Amino acid sequence: MGYTHYWSHDDDLDPSSLIRALNDCREVAEAVQKRGIVLRGPNGTGDPEISELGIDLNGDGEESHETFSFPIRGEDAQTAKRLYGCRWAFCKTACKPYDLAVCAMLLVFKHHLGKQLRLDSDGGRQPDEWLPAERLVKEVLGYEVRFRREKTMPARRTSAA
Repeated sequence: MGYTHYWSHDDDLDPSSLIRALNDCREVAEAVQKRGIVLRGPNGTGDPEISELGIDLNGDGEESHETFSFPIRGEDAQTAKRLYGCRWAFCKTACKPYDLAVCAMLLVFKHHLGKQLRLDSDGGRQPDEWLPAERLVKEVLGYEVRFRREKTMPARRTSAA
């Protein structure tokens, strides 16, 4: 079992908001790495991937856990839509150091995408659990965004017998 963050987003994200968020996430990644937290690409190897298509990153080696990918795209998007009725995903970070980058980036996306994105987490049950990510976003990007737990999946439909 791991410490996990969950999110869902609308099918058609506003392209200009997504680009602004991805640009801000590049700054977050740089700031996190300046603090001594090594970020890698998927599976904890290579460089983190942040492009106009999205983000794929993880921690480094033993400090990696699950890859953080945003937005939900490709086969993952189709599978989530079929299984859950929306673009829904999660990332188990197990509270490893790269969790700071994941939380801060989710806050950046929330800032730019607003109601198009819904967040939840195993964290956030205590008032200060997301505080380091909130402070990082404020320090690096100059805007304030708070973590608020939201329902990320629609209620399951039950079929009548």
